[in-house]
Amino acid sequence: MWRIMALLSLFLAACNLSLSPPLAGDLPVGGNLVATLPPAQGASGGSLRPGVAVFRLLPDQDGAVEVAAVSAGLELSARLRLVLLDERGVVQAVSVARNWFGAYPEVAPLGLRPQGITTDPGVRLNFRGQAGQAYHLRVENYALAEDRVNLSATGFVPNPSGKGEALTSGSVQGAIEFVGEFDRYDVSGAGGYLRFVYAGPLDLVALLYNGPDDLYPRALDPVRNCAPLSPATLLVVRDRGLARAGFDEEGSGRYTLELSSTPCP
Repeated sequence: MWRIMALLSLFLAACNLSLSPPLAGDLPVGGNLVATLPPAQGASGGSLRPGVAVFRLLPDQDGAVEVAAVSAGLELSARLRLVLLDERGVVQAVSVARNWFGAYPEVAPLGLRPQGITTDPGVRLNFRGQAGQAYHLRVENYALAEDRVNLSATGFVPNPSGKGEALTSGSVQGAIEFVGEFDRYDVSGAGGYLRFVYAGPLDLVALLYNGPDDLYPRALDPVRNCAPLSPATLLVVRDRGLARAGFDEEGSGRYTLELSSTPCP
């Protein structure tokens, strides 16, 4: 066990994801606080070592939580990032911009240069909190000046679409709000043509399966966005690489499915 912990410590240190400095305090779900972050420091290769503060989140019940950080000091000049880790030190999500976040390391590599961080002062991420588990939130400042940051953790109700319900007519709006999320729809009783409408930073696909053993589903995306439904039985919407997620907002994680009798172009 000690070898595993030692290797984990080395890995986190190499990735700049150790929990040091010590905890700055607790961020309660349903609460907020103001954190003072030291400036970033130059590192080898022209990258930056961010100024960091670490906070603990202790959800008192199971449920979805949105964490947000907004600069109160540097404002539009802020360069912030949030990294959420579970109690084992495994990264759950990394903020990228106000309207989307992702899974480390595919979409948010460390060693970021200044231009690699969004200039949007507000960054957010979602996660599914579990009561009794401790999560750690690394708040990182990549600006070369100290920053004061308003932090909040808010429980919310996720978009209810895509939980296996039947989709037979009309349209429905869903949202990919968690890294690795699958939205599922039963389309066994539907006919006509399906259109998949999405505009945002995620790489969303809508997969049409002809049956439980179908290994080659038809894929719709924002470019090739229409297909006849028959003989599909299952529709799955997800991020193509299972690495990105957004919020239930236009231009973020929200998408629309439309069924009609109008043939595809």
